[in-house]
Parts: sequence; C-alpha cells; structure tokens
Amino acid sequence: MVLSPKRRPVVGQHRIAGMHDAEILNYVVNDPVELNLSFMPFINNGGLFIPTPKSFSLGDRVLIDLQLPGKKDSIKIEGKVVMVIPQNALHHVLPGVGLQFIGANAPAIRTEIESHLDKSMEVGGYTYGITEETKRDKK
Repeated sequence: MVLSPKRRPVVGQHRIAGMHDAEILNYVVNDPVELNLSFMPFINNGGLFIPTPKSFSLGDRVLIDLQLPGKKDSIKIEGKVVMVIPQNALHHVLPGVGLQFIGANAPAIRTEIESHLDKSMEVGGYTYGITEETKRDKK
C-alpha cells in the first residue's frame, strides 16, 4: 500500500509548473549569523532550515520567499520538505522545517546564498535549530 502525503489548506499559491499547491513560507534573515546557521550545505542543491510553528510532512512542496541580510528584494525559491522538527522537540531544538532547493534554478539559488555567508564564522557543521544557545554563543 502506498500512502500519499496529507493535503493541507494552502496559505498562498504559486502558479508555476509543479508548484500549484505549494504553501508559501516567508523568511527574513536578519544577520549573517542567522544565514550561516540556517543554510544546509549537506543537502543536494542546498537547503535552508526555517524556524516555523507550522506543521509539514516530508515531501511537501513549499515556496520560500527569502530576504537576505541587507537586501531589499526577496528571492523566490522552490523547496521540498526533507526534515521536520516538531514543537516540543528534545534538547531545546527550535521547531521548523529543513527545505531542499528544487527546480531548474536550485544551483543558482545555492550559489547566491553561499555568496552571502559569513566565511569568517565557523558553525561547526551545525544548522540553525540545533539549539537556541548555539546562535546566542556565535553572536
């Protein structure tokens, strides 16, 4: 038996191929520390961890409306949920979703985000959401 992903009410819709029922997640990155901790370079084509109390399932399609630090214009990114951290997770981990960049522009989006990372800051391979203390310690 094959189970299909659960359908959720759509907050917003994006009308491009393959993203008709995608939920929109707005994410404003306030500083380079947050971007470094949000970026997930170990995911094929790159990805972001976005803190959110919203509920998602693995494989859900999401449109990310990302605003990078110091930029006025946002970047629209097609994404797929590859990690879910629920509310009340152990070790003070922030709830949210890990999203893989998908679509034809995924490599270009990854390159754009990597160009805004703070190369002087080493986060030890951790991503945002491991603990709130990690982010506070890096500031």
